[in-house]
Amino acid sequence: MLAVAGCGSPSGNPSTLLAQTKAKLDAAQSLHFLLTSADVRGNGPLVTGGSGDAHRPDGFSGRLSVKVSGFAVSIDVVSAGGAFYVKLPTDTEFERTDASAYGFGDPAMLLDPRRGLSGLLLQCRSATLADDDRYSGEQLREVRCTLPGRSVASLLTSADPGQDVAATFGISTASGQLRRVVLTGPFFDKAKRSTFTLVLDKYGENVSITPPAGP
Repeated sequence: MLAVAGCGSPSGNPSTLLAQTKAKLDAAQSLHFLLTSADVRGNGPLVTGGSGDAHRPDGFSGRLSVKVSGFAVSIDVVSAGGAFYVKLPTDTEFERTDASAYGFGDPAMLLDPRRGLSGLLLQCRSATLADDDRYSGEQLREVRCTLPGRSVASLLTSADPGQDVAATFGISTASGQLRRVVLTGPFFDKAKRSTFTLVLDKYGENVSITPPAGP
């Protein structure tokens, strides 16, 4: 079980901690996320951030920031039942399309226990415990590791899936929930590394996601 020391920090083997965190994440029916980025460079559509809600098994609703031909735009996104929809700032209705056309994986897979975020937790290589950190006043126990580029590419994106991705997972010492994920890798350019930071909260809130109505 997740041991809690007198200072309030979980202790033990990092791989065990990651497995316990995966179980907590897989038990959540929904959550909210905030995505930010740094050093995003490359050609083609570039996702630079966003926020939204994910609902199990395959629902997502939110807004993503994308850079296209040097211009930054915010797009509304809904993904449900295997269908992906976007609405551009100039549009009045959603259009069904493919997530890859905008340079990222389908965000509806975020909570998939095998292909989503929690699946990455068990693919950590050379996992080590780092010093504790804090986020919004919450104490986090951090685990650092490397992840297979191909696994991250299917969830997010990668210009070279053959390269590993450096990862830091921040786990709440109070709840055991995965709170922050920092990924650094060749997401948009094989020779340049960018960083994505994903913050997760509002586990289990009441979220309803349905495909947008047709024209």
